[in-house]
Order: sequence, then structure tokens, then C-alpha cells
Amino acid sequence: MSKRTAWTLWGSRKGERMGQQGQGFDLSKMSTPSKIILGGGILFLIASFLSWQEGASMWSGSGAFFGVIAGILMVVLIAWEGLMLAGTKLDVGMPASQLSAYLGFGVVGFTVLTFIFALTESPSFGAFIGFVLALVVGYGAWMRFQEPSGGTSASSPGGFKS
Repeated sequence: MSKRTAWTLWGSRKGERMGQQGQGFDLSKMSTPSKIILGGGILFLIASFLSWQEGASMWSGSGAFFGVIAGILMVVLIAWEGLMLAGTKLDVGMPASQLSAYLGFGVVGFTVLTFIFALTESPSFGAFIGFVLALVVGYGAWMRFQEPSGGTSASSPGGFKS
């Protein structure tokens, strides 16, 4: 095979690969609740390592037990939303949207308990940031809870109903 033929074949394969690049992850296909839950959840996890009390993060200090549970629930929720976005169908005995909502509500509940403990023991700025981000996740969970029981599609609009 000549050099020219090899380069032509390589070039055509490269062109085919470049044509397939448009099939990647499309943010516009995500539902509004998924955007809120994933965005707020990732920021919440980052804020969980900030100082919630003097010298302690959400994972340590007063109420650390509740903080650890909130953090674990948030990791599970992010993984669950990621699986839903990837189109993975898992039978968990309830609609996927309800499971997302319940996990989100759990994150909010345990974060509120952690926040209360942080308020009693010299609170720091991270507690307030984490609390607000938990409320953001809770709003996304509420929107997910409002979806029809088959709410696994990524094109459901979410939001307020009139």
C-alpha cells in the first residue's frame, strides 16, 4: 500500500470519527430537575468540605453523624441521576423519579439536622452555604416528585404547574 493510500484511508477514518463527535452528552436534553439536583448536589459536596464549625467540616464536629448520612445520600443521588441520564433502566420497585425525590428529601433533612448542630457550636460560613445548597437540591427533588410516575425521560420539563 502506498503512502498516499494509507493517508487517505486514515483521513477518511478521522472524518468518520469527527462526524460521530456530535453524539456526545447534550446538556439541553437534561430535565430541569436533573440540572438542579446534579448542579446543586455537586456544589453541595464541595461545600461539605468547607468549615461548618470552627475547624470542622460537615463530615466532622457536632452532628457529624447526620452530616455523613447527608453526604452519603448526596453521593447516591448524584449516581442515581447519572444512571437515569445514561438511560440505564434499574427496577427498584418504585418509579425512578420518586426514588430521586426521596433521596433529595433525605439529603435536606439530614443537612438541616447537621446545620442545627453547627449553629449551636460556633457556626462558620460553610454551614450556611451548605444549607442553602441543600435547599436547592430539595427544590430539585420536589420538582422530581411532581413528575408523573414514569418520570424517567430526560425531556420532561418540570417546574410549576398552573
